[in-house]
Amino acid sequence: MTHTLTSAIDVAQQAVRAGQLRAVIYARVSTEEQAKGYGIAAGDKRAKRYIEKKDWAYITTFADEGVSGSLDWTERPDLNRLMELAQQEPRPFDVVVVPEGRVIGRADRAYYPWVWKLEDLGVFVADAKLDIDNTTDEGRAKMREEANYAFKEYTRIRARTQSGIQEHAEDGGYTGGYVPFGYRVENMGKKRESRLVPDEMEATTAKRARQLFVEHRNWSTAAELLNAEQLFTAQRRAVVGRQPAQHPDR
Repeated sequence: MTHTLTSAIDVAQQAVRAGQLRAVIYARVSTEEQAKGYGIAAGDKRAKRYIEKKDWAYITTFADEGVSGSLDWTERPDLNRLMELAQQEPRPFDVVVVPEGRVIGRADRAYYPWVWKLEDLGVFVADAKLDIDNTTDEGRAKMREEANYAFKEYTRIRARTQSGIQEHAEDGGYTGGYVPFGYRVENMGKKRESRLVPDEMEATTAKRARQLFVEHRNWSTAAELLNAEQLFTAQRRAVVGRQPAQHPDR
């Protein structure tokens, strides 16, 4: 596949004028985005318009369909190939154009480290949606500004989210994680409404367990007797509830 792609790039480069930058496109959509009607074609079209506007030479498109933005570039087949080619000497292209920053990561803070990595390799990056690229000092400065803004915005949103979680916890709300024995989560999955409340059945089980242990001085015996009395923990009740009903042989 890489050999075939390299051959295609070689053919495309024959039309490049002297001094003209050679541009490739990287496009990506996740499975969720595909389900909402988004596709590779729209992003590819936007990026090609940008390349034409800049008077660069279009070489080829790398595209990952149904790939999550949370994956590292090494886990995305076409982006991985792009990065391998970017490290070759001589390099087969000069600029990577993305339709918008989200194709690299779900947050801009994931996008800009990738920009600087390519820059270290001597490859420029252009964002068609923002209409910025780092082929000039002015463009590079704009990208730095966008990176700083993205980081500040991420920090602000994270702080607000953490504040909301803390406030919910202080009000007795359930914020996720381990559920203590004797409690259950009320309104599970409902934002700002879920909270820990005493589980009466588990409280009964705990009280009976203590009585049996005092009587027999053995937790295994106490557990067997609890099972015989059908006094289970919430987890055990869930397992029993999923089991098919047992019918006697006829």
